[in-house]
Amino acid sequence: MQPAERDWQQQWQMHSVLEARRERGWNQLASLNSYRVVVAFVLILVNFIEPRWRPFGQSNPAFFFLCGGLYLAFSLVSVPLIYRRWLSFSLQRSILIVSDIVFITLMMMVSGGVRSGLGLLLLISLASSALVIEGRMLMFYTALAATAMLLTQMIGVATHAIGVTDIGQAGLLGIAFFASSGIAWVMTERNRKSEALADQQAADLRSMAQINQLVIDDMQDGVIVLDGEGRIRQANQRARDLLELPAEALQDKLFPLQARLPVLSQFLEQWRRNPAMRFEAVPIGKTGESYLPRFIAVTNRRVMGAVLVLEDLSRVREAARQMKLAALGRLTANMAHEIRNPLSSISHASELLLEIGEANNRRLLEIIVKNTSRINRLISDVMALSRRDRIQRARVELPRFLTDFVEEFCHSSEMPAETFQLQIVDSASICFDPGHLHQVMTNLCANAIRHGSGKAGSVRIQCGVDRNIPFISVMDDGPGVPGELQSRLFEPFFTTESSGTGLGLYISRELCQANAADLEYEPASGCGHFRIAVQESACQESK
Repeated sequence: MQPAERDWQQQWQMHSVLEARRERGWNQLASLNSYRVVVAFVLILVNFIEPRWRPFGQSNPAFFFLCGGLYLAFSLVSVPLIYRRWLSFSLQRSILIVSDIVFITLMMMVSGGVRSGLGLLLLISLASSALVIEGRMLMFYTALAATAMLLTQMIGVATHAIGVTDIGQAGLLGIAFFASSGIAWVMTERNRKSEALADQQAADLRSMAQINQLVIDDMQDGVIVLDGEGRIRQANQRARDLLELPAEALQDKLFPLQARLPVLSQFLEQWRRNPAMRFEAVPIGKTGESYLPRFIAVTNRRVMGAVLVLEDLSRVREAARQMKLAALGRLTANMAHEIRNPLSSISHASELLLEIGEANNRRLLEIIVKNTSRINRLISDVMALSRRDRIQRARVELPRFLTDFVEEFCHSSEMPAETFQLQIVDSASICFDPGHLHQVMTNLCANAIRHGSGKAGSVRIQCGVDRNIPFISVMDDGPGVPGELQSRLFEPFFTTESSGTGLGLYISRELCQANAADLEYEPASGCGHFRIAVQESACQESK
């Protein structure tokens, strides 16, 4: 991961943590306001009790009812303010705690002061406010509540509504305010730190889960997570393609493996009975490619679930083929080098004998020259295959390249130029190794001359762009390749000509693949038709 991506990810995680904390604060504030609504409603109901049994507001019931009504109205108005968040969080929490102090102390004045027990409501309010108020502000509001309560007691003493001894109880209640607020603050801070750590860990887990999903989706093998009942709980992109599942399918419902791939469901049951069992490859998907299933237990109890890995054998075979070809290329290059030197001497001596030889030996000498020439072509083809990975791609303008190539090919093979018919798009260009392209075109044109009629225009070379993919087509007017031989066209050493080496088309395809291109035979054209398609991305990579 790049440093910029890591910084962006850390900022995103921090933003997510702050958003979650802010949302939690609003929810706590809404809960505390709901508590205020309930308390105010209960205090109002107290006024409707028989006067002799009424616990609060004995000295002035009307004033107590007014304060309770205002307290309830204020709490109800705060509900939409908190829900809509029309005011800032700090302003709303300050208004609510101040309203608690004002309305409760006013109701205490007409209810006998500290002896009424209403001060305990302030104790609860201050302790619960620690959830939404920082430490210093909490101590400030606690001091404000204690001061308001002492003033209430002093006013009561001055008006002879309560006795002087109640001031001591007010002092003890003030101490209880500070003690409960301090304890609540400490516990809340610990809880906040724990929540912050949990939020950070949750964000890390979400980020790790996303990274793991990206890594799993990028795998060439299919990965399927199964539960204890054999249902598909999760699958990477490759597995969803094989199972033909949409990306959002597993979010709504779980698909039984039995319904999608019954043979793999049978393998799962067999693996649960015998974890050492190995299974054979099975064809999966629309293309019918072979995949090797492998089960991994999620826990030490196999009945709890498993991870099914579908290994793409075609990729393994391709990697093995490439390694084999690389080793074969090195071996054949060395062999070709060792064979070419004595072969050159034999060929040269045969040509000299052919010039001065007797008529009886002339036929035998012609056979020697012909076969040494054939072996020399075979060695050249093998050495070309060994140079497959030596690529020097460049931008090739097809109109100029094909025109020059046809002129050179006609000159070297002593063919009339009228044999070739060019159909060229002026703007067509590809990114290809010029030497590789020259060799591929030489092989295809030689093949077209060999199977065509040789008349004017019998070999047609066409280039253009089809669906944003540049292509080159080489066509002859021959009967084409029989259907039973088409599957073997690109096999090494396969030929229908006694003088051919059987490596021309094979080497041509290998060189095309080395240049991120495809060489295919078009059977539906009714003639000999080979097509080179160059992927657009190859041109971009080579810039």
